Amino acid sequence: MHKAKRSMAPLAGALVCAQLSAPISAFAGVYEAICNGDNRCTVTMGAGKLVLPGLAIDKDKILSWSQGGAGSKTDVGIGVASVVLFGLPGIVGFGAKKHDYQFFINHLDEQGNVQLSTIKFKNNTPANQFMMEIMGMTGLSVGEVNKTLQAQIDTLKAEAAEKKRIDNLECGVATKKYKCSWSAYLNANPSQKAWAQKYPTMAEQEKARLNAID
Repeated sequence: MHKAKRSMAPLAGALVCAQLSAPISAFAGVYEAICNGDNRCTVTMGAGKLVLPGLAIDKDKILSWSQGGAGSKTDVGIGVASVVLFGLPGIVGFGAKKHDYQFFINHLDEQGNVQLSTIKFKNNTPANQFMMEIMGMTGLSVGEVNKTLQAQIDTLKAEAAEKKRIDNLECGVATKKYKCSWSAYLNANPSQKAWAQKYPTMAEQEKARLNAID
């Protein structure tokens, strides 16, 4: 008797679908790279953050990213497709070619200013892996701008400027530890709050004398 041969096509199709539906976070990892010039560094991507030496960038603070360098963009593109479809980085679609693969990450600091961090790889195996992860984590394709974050830049800058202004205010000793806030001072001192409520005119004069703000 001859056993019927079972087609491998459904199995192959299932594997491809599984790879396509797998979460990008499954590829999270640690990279040995060159950061911001010629400094060797370790780069980590995971838990919604891109971590470089002395810097942790939240994914929501990444404005855009791009790729350049001496490496062929075609190599990287083919490699990403191969990783997504077959889960074989560096094997299917490309070899470990020796080029410079550089990534430029535009992100916002706490003051709302756009900063640039660079990450460079010497071959396309980690470059492809990194490209796939940064796309998955940020939801941005190469060159695409985070429009939500772009719209918040002016607000973030204004908030940072106001915080700096308050931090630099010269006010009375009584309110200094409350960042010159009159309301915070009163809330922390119930007796003073009761006095201010009973004598509002005098309270306003005291507030002005202390150079306090609300």
